[in-house]
Order: sequence, then C-alpha cells, then structure tokens
Amino acid sequence: MFKGISKETKVGSLTALAITVLILGYNYMVGKDNPFSGSRKFYVHYDSAQGLAESTPIMYNGFRVGQVRKMALDKNSDKIVAKLEIYSDLHIPKNSKVRIESELLGGMKLKLLLGNSKTMAQNGDTLLPDYAKDVMSMVNEKMAPIAAGADSLLANLNALIRRSSVQKTFDALPELVHNVTATVNDLKLMLEGMKPGITTTVDNLAQFSRNLDGYGKSIEGGLKSFNRFSAQLDSVQLTQIMASLDKTVTALSGLVGDMQNGKGSLGMMMKDEALYKSLVQTNYTLQCLMNDIKQYPQKYLPMPWGKKQRKNAIEQSTKTNDCVPTPDPTKTN
Repeated sequence: MFKGISKETKVGSLTALAITVLILGYNYMVGKDNPFSGSRKFYVHYDSAQGLAESTPIMYNGFRVGQVRKMALDKNSDKIVAKLEIYSDLHIPKNSKVRIESELLGGMKLKLLLGNSKTMAQNGDTLLPDYAKDVMSMVNEKMAPIAAGADSLLANLNALIRRSSVQKTFDALPELVHNVTATVNDLKLMLEGMKPGITTTVDNLAQFSRNLDGYGKSIEGGLKSFNRFSAQLDSVQLTQIMASLDKTVTALSGLVGDMQNGKGSLGMMMKDEALYKSLVQTNYTLQCLMNDIKQYPQKYLPMPWGKKQRKNAIEQSTKTNDCVPTPDPTKTN
C-alpha cells in the first residue's frame, strides 16, 4: 500500500501525525475540548486566588463554558490576574462576576454570574471578581457563637462551683450519702420484719378473691329476696295508701262544697260580707283597746289617790285614740 513512497515522506507524515495528536492531547488535558473552535479571552483581578490554578473550569448553571487559561501576579496592584478562556457563545454583560467557589472534595471552580447591564463584554474585557465562603469559613461562623456560649457556660459553672455554699454542699455530700445508705438499710430491715405479715395479707387477699364467686351468688340471692319482699310490700301498702287518699279527697271535696254553699263558719265568712266586715271591725277595736290599755293603764285603774293622773290619761287617750270609749273619771272603785 505504501510502496513507492519514500522513507522521508513516511517519516514526515508520522511526525506531523504525532505532533497533531500531541497538540490535541495537550489541549484535552488542559480542558479545551475543541482546539479548533474559536474562544474569547477575559480577565479578572482577584485579591486572593484561594487556591485557584490554571485549567480550573468555569461553570454556568452547572454547565462548563470555559477554563482558566493563565494565572499571573500584577506587580503594580499586588492582585492575581486570571486569564479566562470562554468557549461558549454566551452573551456576557459588562458587569458580570466570576466567583471563586470551593468544591466538596477540596477542588476549586469558577462560577459565572451574569449581570444586568445591557452592554455586553467584548473579547479582552475585564470582569468583576467575587468570592464565595468556603466550607471551613462557614463552619467557623457557625461554631463561633457556639464556642462563645460554651465558654460563657464554663465560666458560669466555674464561678458557681467556687461559691462557698456550693463547696459546703459538696463537703456535706459524703455525710448525706452515708445517711441515705443508713436509711435504705433501715427500710430493708423493716421490710424484712414485715415480710410475714405482708405474706399473710397477700394470702388473705388471694383467698378473698377466690371466694368472690360465692360472695356474688350470696349477694345476688339476697337481692332477689329483697326484691320479692319489696314487691309484696309495695302491693299491700299501695292499696291502703290509695284507699286513704280516696277518703281524704272525698272529705276535702265535701268541705270545699260546704264552704262554697255558705255552710259552717268558714262558709258564712266567705258568703256573708256583713259578717266579715263586723269581724274586721271587732278585731280593729280590740287591737285599739289593747294599745290604749298599754299606753294609759291609769285610765282603767281608778284609785282614790290618783284622780289627777287618771284624768290626764283620759285626756291623752281621747286625743290619740278615737276607737275606745272614754270612762267616767269621777267613778272610782
């Protein structure tokens, strides 16, 4: 197949092929997937590289769009200049940021954060730097308040332990433990002494529980007998009570009928209005007389030596009570 081709041509062809493979392999090793495609160059000035190195991938929404092509130190500003190579045709605004982030296993990556500027960055422009907090920084931030709280707690505990009252309490602990041990031993001895009585009580309870069935039957029989007695008693007494009530109702009906017909004293009082008024007037006169006797007893007890007092009493009674007749003051017993 290669007959007629000179050795120089074969060597040259193999050399060219080897160089091509070497170039492709190198570009693949440094992260450039397609060395023949066009790319754009951008620059970012970082205050700290945070372990950033060449060939570090540049990610956008989890998709690789480029890599770090070169890292250099700017002597004038003491900043790290990262040369970025973007393979994608993604439109990048002028105020976009490139954030340094640490991966979970310790590697580094760049994350492209697109800005909101309407002016797009051109090849060779400088983008803005941005830094993400690494895992250790976040852990330190979370642990710092916890450590401060632990220090404060330990300090408070130390101050509490150093108090004289606490020291006295600690000193009294051996005696307290000794007393508790003695109390437990006393209780143990007491329980051992009560063990026969407790055993007897438990046996009695067990026997009582075994006899509950017989007790229940006896109680049930007694209740049945009581029910029969109650039924008989109720039937006898109920008949007598109903007869007595019937008589009482009949008598009350007759009494009410007599009263309505004007019979008897109550009936006459209910029906005869003149009698009722006369009784009322009589009651009023008697009350008035009793009051007059209480106020002026000299009026009703004529004494030879008390004529003047009796006369005054009669005059006062006449002024105040007009319902009582006035006796003759000249009469004496």
